[in-house]
Amino acid sequence: MFRDALRALGLGAWQTDPSPDEPTYALVLNGGGARSAYQAGVLRYMGEAFPGTYLPILTGVSAGAINTAHLGNHTGTLEAATDDLVDSWEGLELGQVVSPESGFGMLWGLVARQWPLDPEAGLDPDTVRRTHGLLDTTPLAEYLRDRFDAPTGDLTGVEANLDDGRLQALAVMTTRYATGQTVTWVEGKDFDAWERPDRIGVQTQLTVDHVMASTAIPLIFPAVQIGSDWYGDGGIRLSAPLAPAVHLGADRILAISTRYQRTRPERKQAANGRAYPPAAQIMGVIMNSIFVDAMDQDAHTLRRVNALLRELPDRKRHGMKPVDILQVRPTVDLGRLARDYQDQIPNAFQYLTTGLGVEETQSPDWLSVLLFAPTYIDRLLDIGYHDARRKHEQLEAFLQEQADASGAGAGARSVADAHGDAPPPTEEGRG
Repeated sequence: MFRDALRALGLGAWQTDPSPDEPTYALVLNGGGARSAYQAGVLRYMGEAFPGTYLPILTGVSAGAINTAHLGNHTGTLEAATDDLVDSWEGLELGQVVSPESGFGMLWGLVARQWPLDPEAGLDPDTVRRTHGLLDTTPLAEYLRDRFDAPTGDLTGVEANLDDGRLQALAVMTTRYATGQTVTWVEGKDFDAWERPDRIGVQTQLTVDHVMASTAIPLIFPAVQIGSDWYGDGGIRLSAPLAPAVHLGADRILAISTRYQRTRPERKQAANGRAYPPAAQIMGVIMNSIFVDAMDQDAHTLRRVNALLRELPDRKRHGMKPVDILQVRPTVDLGRLARDYQDQIPNAFQYLTTGLGVEETQSPDWLSVLLFAPTYIDRLLDIGYHDARRKHEQLEAFLQEQADASGAGAGARSVADAHGDAPPPTEEGRG
């Protein structure tokens, strides 16, 4: 997993023939449904504070795949790409993600709508989305085609960025239902496809269908057909979310999580409950296990391997090398925050979200996955922005070698001056 980089790419200058001593940076984004707006807020700050930064390896899963695909398909600078990404999140409503009509069938849809597909019927993707899964994701497919400027589904900006040298690889993760394997679809150059018992990497030309497959929450969102197989959310079996970035040659990984890390007192308080866990709490645990939990464990393993490698001389490393990682995570419990906005869920979706015992759990993570409400999303964008601002010095140090290689000094500018000296909002004071 931690083998030498296939190729190092100079970030600041977009060099097509980089020095082998320059590090290759990767951005890794996990999922979380509506919570992934937090990632866009973090990236907005980075675009403003570090406008000369380029991240040549982009990997994402589930809603994180939407964010990485947006960046990889945008042919402008990081600042321009992140501004456009934030614009795509602002004002986003649930009706732009799933069809409102599908909500009326969700009580019986899990059984009645799961009839088998007739291979001879020639059902098109739109028909599949309307007739399989609890929710019809046709609006999301249309929204992505519009935002990606991909009327035929092809992400044409990715190829342009690869040709210009500003991008080395874009990857999205899916789950192949026939085999249970994690399939990472990669559009990139100069990399070796990989194959492990439970995960493989495949070279392809990425489309909106690949992104839709990565976001297809099991049973809730319909599977997506790519080739002759059916695929769903890439987080289902993804035990090593950092591995694709390493396979693609990353020396340094910036990982933006949507999971709040509870303090010890918060964990103790949560464990004091004696009542039977409501369905919303169980669903939240399941969704977190799919979307976010694996990243923390994988990062922990990576740091342990790094420590071991640094104790060994080069001749005993068997081609492996340390891969530095910087994680950015919410300082606010985004699940718990969702409760403040639960009344903004349309009536047709009330049972699937707030009707499963949200009031009985302290952190309704399941609600936050489908809470595509403009005011909640705006709050997440704001939290992400200020969390990144708090980490300015860490981000600057992490990106320092890229800035040195481009001759741009620290590569940062004072965003605080532009936005005033007011402190970032607290959990109680945001919004």
